[in-house]
Amino acid sequence: MTADVADAPEAPNSHLLDDAEFEALEELLTSDAVPEDCMDLEMLDGFLAAVLASPVRIPPERWLPDVWSAHGEDVSFGSGSQMQRAIRLVRRYYNELATTLDDPEAWEPFCYAASEGDSLGIGEEWVEGFAQGLELWPEGWESTVPEDAAKMVGEMIETILAPWADESAAEADDDTRLKWLEIAVAGLGVIIGRWQALELWQVEVLPTDAPLAPSPAAAGRNDACPCGSGKKYKKCCGAAV
Repeated sequence: MTADVADAPEAPNSHLLDDAEFEALEELLTSDAVPEDCMDLEMLDGFLAAVLASPVRIPPERWLPDVWSAHGEDVSFGSGSQMQRAIRLVRRYYNELATTLDDPEAWEPFCYAASEGDSLGIGEEWVEGFAQGLELWPEGWESTVPEDAAKMVGEMIETILAPWADESAAEADDDTRLKWLEIAVAGLGVIIGRWQALELWQVEVLPTDAPLAPSPAAAGRNDACPCGSGKKYKKCCGAAV
């Protein structure tokens, strides 16, 4: 006797990183294999949350360079293989968020616990990454969606960011900061729900198994490399060509 479809267990999310991948990504982002000012995992989580919440898809070649460095082409990876591994794991993490961000039961912000002597409190790097991701939203995005949706989303973004910008935020305790992060989760759910209602948001995962190096026809020698390293094509994947 076959079970009803409604009773069938849900298929596991194949885009979730396993423990080994998660630990490898976390370690890699703070290792000598990546540029010195590379985002750590907490900042990356906030950054990708904002990138994925955009009303218009932001392609990886637009956001990946910001992961590695705030200084444009000034990036230096430990080796070509380390660069490729880092890019693959970041793309995998993007896919994990892309398939869980619209479900508050499946996603919550990743934040490091505060330790004695830390200059930053819980969630500060997350919200900094989130703010950086918002900067990649298309200029004038408000004019591309209905006025009421633009107003609502704009207000929700302000609601997410406002507590952290207050002058007294630095004195907030951990419980207060965790409540602010709960506001961010709820706010992102509202934003994505609005885009879904307008058919502007849908899950789109990035390829991670195929070779990342583009063909010579895929990019000009002086263009940014499509792999996302932030380097020019001729100094990255095009060097071998």
